[in-house]
Amino acid sequence: MKPFEVTLEKGLSAKMEFTVGEKDTAKYYGSGKSEILATPALVRYMEATAQKIVDTGIPHDWQSIGTFFSVEHNSATPAGLDVEIHAILVSIDDKDLTFEISAFDNSGRIATGIHKRIVTKTATLERLLKKKSR
Repeated sequence: MKPFEVTLEKGLSAKMEFTVGEKDTAKYYGSGKSEILATPALVRYMEATAQKIVDTGIPHDWQSIGTFFSVEHNSATPAGLDVEIHAILVSIDDKDLTFEISAFDNSGRIATGIHKRIVTKTATLERLLKKKSR
C-alpha cells in the first residue's frame, strides 16, 4: 500500500503552449547572443508541463520535487514563435515519477527530454528545509 492516496497512472499526459518572449531568450538568460529560445527556459516549461500531470493526482498536502532532467534541444526557435510541450507519465515507482517530454514549434520537434520527480508531504519537506537552513 502506498503511503498516500494517489490517482496517478502511467500514460497520463498534459500539454502546454507558450509564445517565446524576450525573457525566454538565450540573450536574456546570458547563455547566448541571439533572441532564440534558451534551453533553461525550455526546461522550465517542460518541467511545468510534467507538474500539471502531478497536480491532478496527489493530495493537497503533498507536492512533487524535480530530481533529474536530461534534455536534447536540437532546433532553435526565434522569439515570437509558439511552442507546444507534450509530457507523458511513463513510470511510477513508489514516490518516483518519470516523464517523457517533447517540444514542438511550427517547423516540428525541437527538443526531447526525460524528467524525474518525487512526491513528498509538504510538511516533511518544510521540516527538512528548516533543519538544513539552521
